Amino acid sequence: MELLAVMCGGETGVKVADALAEFLNLRGNSIADGMENRRDKRVQQEAVKAAGLRSVRSACGTSWSEVSDFAAQEALPLIVKPVESAGSDGVKKCNTVAEAKEHFELLMNSHRKSGAQGAAVLVQEFLKGKEYIVDIVSRNGVHKTTMVWVYDRRPANGGDFVVYGQKCVLADDPVAQQLIAYSKGCLDALKVTNGATHTEVMMTADGPCLVEVNSRCHGAAGGSPRGSTHRLYASGSLRGCLLEPRGF
Repeated sequence: MELLAVMCGGETGVKVADALAEFLNLRGNSIADGMENRRDKRVQQEAVKAAGLRSVRSACGTSWSEVSDFAAQEALPLIVKPVESAGSDGVKKCNTVAEAKEHFELLMNSHRKSGAQGAAVLVQEFLKGKEYIVDIVSRNGVHKTTMVWVYDRRPANGGDFVVYGQKCVLADDPVAQQLIAYSKGCLDALKVTNGATHTEVMMTADGPCLVEVNSRCHGAAGGSPRGSTHRLYASGSLRGCLLEPRGF
């Protein structure tokens, strides 16, 4: 069989999928220009900021001394999270600087289920608002939206952001239109040109702000109903209607 493209099904495969596509000269996303690790949340925020889009205030490092000044000056609470993770793994809302430092050191001395041990940790502003997900499929830099969702996240079992569910948002909703335009800008900033992505965005008082871009099918390695639909759109196997005209 002829190989046509490399598609990533799970978070831990993002880097290898990009590298493999480039090595085999197949359809994929380039790892040039600093994008060899586009799943790194520091890389994402810096790229989005450089593109002139709203990004989260943050500091990043592998030792607390690198982020302590930011933590002391930023309003509480703080978000502390690994630069590499998925499914809110390792993400914690910290109500004091001491709590933020404790969690920072925990992350630096533990291994995440989908991140490299010893990778840096981000300390970020706490974004207030509703969190959304924008599912997009791209081909040759053309982005088509497949679905917009709003998260139902609540504290549970010691976690701050446990997902209770997701609801679809109508494509003609004014908020959805802002989210779609912003998410496409984020993909362009990260030089995502091919494949399925789902971008998590917080709608704040001053507009959309990136949480993270996931360069893969949405949900449970593409195995959930929403992820499976996303994967079928990406492969061209599903001949239904996108939220936007197909037109690739």
